[in-house]
Amino acid sequence: MPRITTLLATALLLLPAALAQSFSAPEPLGGKQAVNWLLQQEQRFPEAALAAGTEGEVVVAFKVMADGSSSQLRVQIPLEPACDAEALRLARMIRWKPASVGGTVLDSDHSITIPFNAKRYRKLHAKGPSCSPLPADREVDGSNVLYADRQVDTLAAPRMDGGLQALPAFLASNLKYPPEAFRLDIQGKVSIEFVVETGGSVSNLRTLNFLGGGCDEEAMRLARTICWEPAIKDGKRVRSVMKLDIQFRLDPSSR
Repeated sequence: MPRITTLLATALLLLPAALAQSFSAPEPLGGKQAVNWLLQQEQRFPEAALAAGTEGEVVVAFKVMADGSSSQLRVQIPLEPACDAEALRLARMIRWKPASVGGTVLDSDHSITIPFNAKRYRKLHAKGPSCSPLPADREVDGSNVLYADRQVDTLAAPRMDGGLQALPAFLASNLKYPPEAFRLDIQGKVSIEFVVETGGSVSNLRTLNFLGGGCDEEAMRLARTICWEPAIKDGKRVRSVMKLDIQFRLDPSSR
């Protein structure tokens, strides 16, 4: 499990007590669960470290900017060079809600602990990747830049016959109505946001509203079952932000 900590800037200590008490630390979009999922599916355990059965942690320090981006990433507590480099790569993939004081966002120092456990990694990846590798017919953008839908040439699309047009039918047929939502007659829409990575996996998953009764958890489970064709910009596969609405509707005859 990653450990996330905040280093308060010296300037914060000089603020009036009332404002200091209203300080909100940076948080990953989607919370710690989103970070856990990202690390589990995106970590590329260095081969030599895996063969050596490496177990340990890398602490990465950085600054979360007021716009939610991260900068000045550096290894604060190292493990070994290849793991340190991988920890930096993973940390760059995480999206953030910036720190704030009295409702005003600000830059702040932060850190995150990236775990490396060879035994756990082998167990998690024993069955291979959940999404099959994409063909090597396009160059991959390695800049880690995250694009909105209006900034790409081709939107990300689910890897299924019919693409985006087939997605509503896929969601409807694979949705498992949560028992608690069924019992309480909870119906409605869960809007989710996520990043489609250059390899077609989903990361930084979060809900944009709360429906309850287990619907939010089911929406995220469904989203994680979908493999994607990444967005294309300038002929390269790029990271992009996607939003998806998942409807929860009960059949009157089932109640």
